[in-house]
Amino acid sequence: MHVFSRTEIRDILVSLIVLVIVFSYPEILGNPLFFITSLLTVGLAFFGHELSHKFMARRYGFWSEYRMWTQGILLAVIFAIATNGSLIFAAPGAVYFASQFVFQTPRKRDIGIIGLSGPMFNIVLALILIGVWFVYPIGLIVYMIKINSWLALFNLIPFPPLDGSKIMAWNPKIWVLALIVPLIGFLFI
Repeated sequence: MHVFSRTEIRDILVSLIVLVIVFSYPEILGNPLFFITSLLTVGLAFFGHELSHKFMARRYGFWSEYRMWTQGILLAVIFAIATNGSLIFAAPGAVYFASQFVFQTPRKRDIGIIGLSGPMFNIVLALILIGVWFVYPIGLIVYMIKINSWLALFNLIPFPPLDGSKIMAWNPKIWVLALIVPLIGFLFI
């Protein structure tokens, strides 16, 4: 069994390219090399987030694959252009998972933990980066904190299909705790 299907690889790459452009807009217009910086930083945040969902779902025994959401990709581009890069709509797709067996149904707890795993990747990375920033206070670190904090914060919005709705349905207290850290990270920058 393959870990990634061809469709999944294509969807991840398209979503990544769009997110990189959106996060680097409008700076990318004046400095095309900024695309490479954004590719590395957004790539780490995006891949880590989505792979956390994928592998947590697999850990629970579910089939899981990333699928891009065409409307989400279009909204990301429209928001970036309309707000001159001030507001990022970061929902280009999602990891879908399902039972591989008729007798195995995802419980609310399973869905909540799988939903939490993506934002937790971004939260932990942002916390590590805040620590690094105190030693190496450079702009790239701040940029990475911003990206990871925003991805965690955006995905914790408690409206379907975002991760926050799954976490809130499972355990509202954990949702509140998860929300506090990216808020602090975002306010930090």
